[in-house]
Amino acid sequence: MKSVRALLLLLLMIVPLRAFAGATEDEGAVWQLEENYWKYVKAQDLDAYLALWDERFVGWPSFSALPLGKEGITDWIPPLHQDPARVFDFELKREAVRSFGDIVVAHYLYKPIYRNAETGEVLEGSRWNRITHTWQRRGDSWQIVTGMSATYDH
Repeated sequence: MKSVRALLLLLLMIVPLRAFAGATEDEGAVWQLEENYWKYVKAQDLDAYLALWDERFVGWPSFSALPLGKEGITDWIPPLHQDPARVFDFELKREAVRSFGDIVVAHYLYKPIYRNAETGEVLEGSRWNRITHTWQRRGDSWQIVTGMSATYDH
């Protein structure tokens, strides 16, 4: 009887750890996609950027007075690259990434930075902004289904 109890106790400890490990893996995978998102913005790779978004996406980015669908989600990227003397760059601060099974929510701060195209020297760094993205599993990958961004004054 003691061995059965010990086995049950061991199983009760292992199952939550496995569930947590799966959640941690998903959270890590989604955070990597958030980093890729910004690499695509920096490279102005709109096709790769758009591939991150679900076709039915709706969200409220800080640059828009109203929520947008996927069709307007790249509007803010080309203006970042208009001046060839300035190169767009960024910093990210991961604040919270949480898995809920087939859904992962990512909250983080980002700061746009402009560098001199010749020297790499920082010309302008703006204030931090907040982003929340909700990602949904699509087979072996993830897509953004909703999100919101706002300036951050703290």
